[in-house]
Amino acid sequence: MAELLIIDGDNVAHRLVDAVPERRRDDLLTLVSAYAEQAGTDVVVIFDGHGSDMAIGRVSVQHAQSETADSVIERLAHRRSETDSVTVVSSDTVLRHVAHRDPVHVMSAREFVERLGSQGATEAPRSGSARQRFQVGDALDPAARAALEEMRRRGGSRP
Repeated sequence: MAELLIIDGDNVAHRLVDAVPERRRDDLLTLVSAYAEQAGTDVVVIFDGHGSDMAIGRVSVQHAQSETADSVIERLAHRRSETDSVTVVSSDTVLRHVAHRDPVHVMSAREFVERLGSQGATEAPRSGSARQRFQVGDALDPAARAALEEMRRRGGSRP
């Protein structure tokens, strides 16, 4: 049984206190991509509104279009829980309650952001007394890094 995280994108992005408001979605996708690679977990991030769906490494980004992200998340969680171990990440009380009725785990946005923070910069093995600094992007595979770089050049995740 595969593990799948379904993330309420805007709900979690608003918990990123250090993010510039206009870049919250992009910052979230960067952090989630690194997390997914390190954890070996597939992730679906659902954003409200319209936009271009895309894949970044193990992360699938979807937009709710004319629905709410909550209704898309509920439907996806129910469908995928038949074959996968599903965790919904959101602080939306109603969504967490509905998701928990199925065999779906729930995690608060705050708890997930704390996990993302613990995945942050890692220290390289020391060679002599020199230390090398690594960033979250260093944990990404080259294809995911290239997709994020292309998104940055276009000016963000919104069309």
